[in-house]
Amino acid sequence: MMTPTLKIKISAILSGCLLPWFAFAQSVHQFKYRADIANIDSSGVYKIELQPDFIAKSVKGELYDIRIDDETGKFVAYSIITNPLDKVKPVFVDFPEVKPNTASDSATIYIAENKGKTRISELWLQLKNTAVSRLANLSGSDDLQHWFAIREDIRLQDGGESENTEFDQVLNFPASDYRYFRVTIRNKNKDMVKVIRSGIYVSDEAGLNKMMLSPLPAVRLSSRGESKQTSYFVELGDSYLVNQLHLDVSSPKYYNRRISIYDVGNNINQALIDTRISSSGSNYFIISAKTNKLRVDIVNGDDNPLIIKDIRAYQQKQFAVSYLEKRHHYALLAGDSTANEVSYDLSFMHSEPLSQFSLISHSAVYENPAFGARHFAVKRDYTLLIWVSIAVVLLILGLLTWRMVKEITPKP
Repeated sequence: MMTPTLKIKISAILSGCLLPWFAFAQSVHQFKYRADIANIDSSGVYKIELQPDFIAKSVKGELYDIRIDDETGKFVAYSIITNPLDKVKPVFVDFPEVKPNTASDSATIYIAENKGKTRISELWLQLKNTAVSRLANLSGSDDLQHWFAIREDIRLQDGGESENTEFDQVLNFPASDYRYFRVTIRNKNKDMVKVIRSGIYVSDEAGLNKMMLSPLPAVRLSSRGESKQTSYFVELGDSYLVNQLHLDVSSPKYYNRRISIYDVGNNINQALIDTRISSSGSNYFIISAKTNKLRVDIVNGDDNPLIIKDIRAYQQKQFAVSYLEKRHHYALLAGDSTANEVSYDLSFMHSEPLSQFSLISHSAVYENPAFGARHFAVKRDYTLLIWVSIAVVLLILGLLTWRMVKEITPKP
C-alpha cells in the first residue's frame, strides 16, 4: 500500500510539472496590447475611462479579455460599467398660478394648476423669506367653482437664519389628482405671506438612462446604387465598439424611407436594425456591434436616391472600476483570444456611490513588449519541455509499479 509520504512526494512532483503551464495560462504575456493607467496619489476606488482605440484592441465582443495588472504582473480585480450615474437628479415641475376670482383681506390665496392631473401627495411652495407663524388649508377642484377639502391647519415653517431671500415649504397630504390646488394661508388680519411659485419634484429618469457617448474616428464612406436601393459602406479602420450612428442626409429635403443596418466586418452579414429614416426625425440610430465595417441599406422605391453626406459613429462610454493602491503602477491589457470571463470579489464597488469615484485616464494603446518576448521563449523550449514532462511521468509510473510489485510479492 502507498504510504502518505509517498503520495505527498508524487503530488509535489506532478504539481511542479503542471504549475508552469497553469502560470503561463494566467500570464500577462498572452495579451498583445497594453495601455498605462495614470499614476494616483492615494489608494482608493477609481473609474478608468476606456478609450475607443483601446477597446478596439479587445478581441472579445463582450470585452472578456480586458485585464488590469500591476508592475509585478499580478492581475487586479475590476468591473466594467457603461454609465456611472447612480444619483437621479430631481427636476422641478412648475404648477402655474391661477389668479383667484375674489381677493381676501384676511388670507393669502394661491391656486396652482396641475395641468396633467398628475397624482401627487405633496406640493412644494417657494415663499419669500419670513419668520412669522401661519396655518394653511389645502383644497382641490377640477373646475375652479367647487372646492373640496384635502388637509387643514397645516403649520408653515419659517425661513430660519438662512441668507437666501426665499425658502421652500412642502405640503404633504393624501394622494390627489385635482386639476387645481388652492392654498389658503390664514393671516389673522396681519400682513400677507408672499408665495412665489409652486410645483413638484420628479426624478430625472431620462437623465439617468441617457447614453454617454464617445465619438469614433472619422469613417471612410462609399456607396453602391442598385435597383430601388442604395447601399452605403462604413469602414471604421479598426474593430471599434459601435453603439450609435448619425446619418447626415443632404437630399432630398423631405423623405421617409426604410433603412437597414448590417455588421459586415470579419466576413459576417449580421442584421443590427431595421427601421425608418425620416426628414422629421433626428437620424440617430442605436446599434450594438464590435466591427470594422458596416453596411447601410436604404430602400428608395421609385423615388430619387437618398443622398447621405456623412456618417458619424459613436461608442457608449466604458469605464473600468477598480481599487488601486498608491505607489503602484497599473496598466490595462487586451488582445488575448483565449481569455475567458473572470469572476472577482467586487465588494469595493459598494464602498460609495459610483458617481463619487475619482475618474482617471490611460495612455495611448501600444503593443505589449512582454507578448513577443514570452512568445519566442516558449516556442524555442516547447519540444524540450514536452520530453522532460514525459520522462518525469514515466519515472513516476515506474516507481509506482515497483512499489506495487514489491508489496504484492510475499516475503520468503
